[in-house]
Amino acid sequence: MLRKKILGHEVGHHLSRWLGQTLTAGLALALALSLGVILLFSKIAEDVVEGESRSFDTAVLLWIDAHFPDWLYGPMLAFTTLGYYWFVIPLLVVATFIFYRKRRRISAVLLPVATIGGMVLTTALKYVFERARPDLFESGYTASFYSFPSGHATMAVGFYGTLTLLVAWRLKGLKRWAVVASGTLLVLLIGFSRLYLGVHYPTDVLAGFLAAPLWISAIGLAYFLWRAVRGTTRFRWDDEE
Repeated sequence: MLRKKILGHEVGHHLSRWLGQTLTAGLALALALSLGVILLFSKIAEDVVEGESRSFDTAVLLWIDAHFPDWLYGPMLAFTTLGYYWFVIPLLVVATFIFYRKRRRISAVLLPVATIGGMVLTTALKYVFERARPDLFESGYTASFYSFPSGHATMAVGFYGTLTLLVAWRLKGLKRWAVVASGTLLVLLIGFSRLYLGVHYPTDVLAGFLAAPLWISAIGLAYFLWRAVRGTTRFRWDDEE
């Protein structure tokens, strides 16, 4: 009996040590990713402010206008509609309610935090940079407010991207990869629709794609730190706390 207790204690000690090392590695990786996103966003923002991205932005938009057919206008208009706040908010309410009813409370918190936080962050950044929208060609579609970063791109990653990860997390095999591939394609198409319609520069969309991960990584890092401070090593997306 004593021998079993000692063995159990040793196993528990090694398991706790392994979990602690795993948590530390996760925190380090999250911090590295967060810093990488910050540095990349800062570089794009610096190029935009100093005008160094102008030639790149102009060349890409003119190339898209010259090489993509007119019949894509309808599909691109549909995809760009998916990124409007007034379209995303009802979907957010429904998805959050479903997660909550399924007792996936961490998911029910993370999704609205990622989405609404992305909205607030993007709106604030638009006021900071006050970049005018491109006026390189006439597509028949107009957009208001400032251009940098793209709110549609932020919504694409903040809502659809986060939702994709939360759903895929519970799946396995081909179903998981099918969901990830579909979500990724949707995010890219929403971003591309803004370029096709000529209402955003490529750097606007790239910065929008980065704004949501910047916010989400900060939230994720705060969550891991919270769990570490509590001394809890259990981590589940269906946590019922």
